[in-house]
Order: sequence, then structure tokens, then C-alpha cells
Amino acid sequence: MLSHHRTLSTLSLALCVGISLAAPAAARPATQYHPFVLTAYGAGPGGQDLLAGRYPAAAQQLRVHGDTQGDSTKFNANSCVAWTMTQHWQDAHVACDAAVRSAAQRRLESEPWSTSSASGADRALAAAYADRAVLRWLSGDARGAQADLASAHWLAPQAGFVVDDLSALRSHPPEEHASGS
Repeated sequence: MLSHHRTLSTLSLALCVGISLAAPAAARPATQYHPFVLTAYGAGPGGQDLLAGRYPAAAQQLRVHGDTQGDSTKFNANSCVAWTMTQHWQDAHVACDAAVRSAAQRRLESEPWSTSSASGADRALAAAYADRAVLRWLSGDARGAQADLASAHWLAPQAGFVVDDLSALRSHPPEEHASGS
């Protein structure tokens, strides 16, 4: 399932990922599962391919061109999404960890007296934590996913992607995750 929605001007799209669980549909309980959400930057490297659902093309563009635009937060976030969506788990873990580090650095460097700057930096870091939470859940690390979503919630409790991912985590029992490691 793929849907788009606007968050802030800096976080221009969210991709809803319908998680296919290992158990056949008939074997699953009739529970309503909520989709996880990955947040990417449409204006960042590979962003247009991510928007169009061309994940392999986005991953290739990110690998070949690297961070040529100089915004490591956008590059790392989009790399995290591209590698997660193409199930390149090792690359995804590296990119998602880098996305958290670069967003945390951006937050440290934001102007604390500027409410909009601090809020944007908090949301960018929350998005990086939420994206890494989705990857961790897909990789079978439910505790890591819960910890990352707790951090995301602390930073941006009202952000739609945080609310959506918390709902998804609650609707997917930890024993029913995809194995991606």
C-alpha cells in the first residue's frame, strides 16, 4: 500500500509500507493491521524516484551520485528509505543509523532561540528514529523498534508519521514480524 501525505515543507512525503507478514492470510487473526510509515525528502537525492515508488532507481541514484547536494540529513534519510524498501538490509541499517546521527547533529546545530528551527530539527530527528524503527521491526528487532519510536514520540508526539508508526507497531504483534536481517 502506498500513499502520500504532506507533513512539513522539509519533510515532503511519507510512504506507507504495507508489511506482508510471513503467515498466510487465512492463518492470521482477523486483526486490522496498520501500515508502517517511512518518511523521505522529495527534494532530496533520489526523492522523486521515492515519490514515484521507483525504489531500486532511487537506491541506484543514491549509490552512484552520493551526497552531492551537501545535505547529509536528506541523503541519509532517503538512503534509509530506499534500502529498506529494496530489502538491502545491511545497507539500510548503515543508512538509517547515519540518518539518526546526521539529524541529531543538525538538531544540535539548530538555533535554540528559533522555535521553527528547533521544531524542524526535532521533526527531522523524529523522522530518522521512526524510519529506523520500521527497519528494526522488519529485521526482527521489536525492542529496538519500540525504543526508536519512543525517542521519535518524545521529539514529535503529534507528528503523523510517529502516530502512524506507533499504531502500526501496536497492531503487529512482535512474534509476527518479517525477518530481514
